[in-house]
Amino acid sequence: VRTEDLNPHMVRVVFGGPGFDTFAPKEFTDSYVKLVFFPAGVDVDALPKPLTNDSFSGLPAEQQPTIRTFTVRDADPVARELTIDFAIHGHGGVAGPWAASLAPGDAAYVMGPNGAYAPSPEADWHLLAGDEAGLPALTVALEALPPNAIGQAFIEVDGPQDELDLTAPAGVKIQWIHRGG
Repeated sequence: VRTEDLNPHMVRVVFGGPGFDTFAPKEFTDSYVKLVFFPAGVDVDALPKPLTNDSFSGLPAEQQPTIRTFTVRDADPVARELTIDFAIHGHGGVAGPWAASLAPGDAAYVMGPNGAYAPSPEADWHLLAGDEAGLPALTVALEALPPNAIGQAFIEVDGPQDELDLTAPAGVKIQWIHRGG
């Protein structure tokens, strides 16, 4: 539906369309989906729906898709939109370059969601740590903490240009760590 550059190494992608009808948002903080990247020439419409790992069992080796897991940043059943933040690590990898090049109307293939974790409101203290790849999950976890939570989050990024404004309880300190600095 749309994209937004969050910083030089992260892009937010908002997905929508008729496929959202089969998407059931999960209540877990670590709700995630699997994105399926098909090689050119695969007739995705001929595969059984909804897509599962079994959907690809009949494909020859050269037509097997690449599958990657991503944290759901937001799922809005009213707007029928799914938001995912992608770390961009240059031109390498599958998902980063794909996400950076998306335009409205491009197709995406999603399996899921799934998940099982939510921060415990009874915990005395919370510790969160990650780099750019873990930042989407860390961001969702910070927002799910109870208002009286106490803890620290350590986030490694390339530099100040990659820091984001994050929402966290007042008792949770966010420490940005610049790689190589």
